[in-house]
Amino acid sequence: MIDQEMTLRNRVRDAWHHGDDESSFEEIWQRARTGYAVSRRRYAGFAAAAVIAAVVAVAIGVRAPEPMPRYIELAELLESTYWSAPSDVLLPEKQFDIYQELPTLFEST
Repeated sequence: MIDQEMTLRNRVRDAWHHGDDESSFEEIWQRARTGYAVSRRRYAGFAAAAVIAAVVAVAIGVRAPEPMPRYIELAELLESTYWSAPSDVLLPEKQFDIYQELPTLFEST
């Protein structure tokens, strides 16, 4: 353990004495400031995208309310509609109305 500590101490001392000149601190400081600025811009971009997404979601969610459906009275419904079976188009022209007129049935002999 003492050997490793001595080796580390010697390496630190050598690096300290043979280190870069005085401008190295300024260079490191400038790199740190640049990295911080890039990080801050990236964070601002993500925040802006999140705000835009939230505004779009709110705009879609808060549309003009649809009008309430009006209740249809039975008399109004009966007066304004006529129903016929969809298969009536496939049948030939009606000869008689089976619901109103009953045809005479032939008697069997």
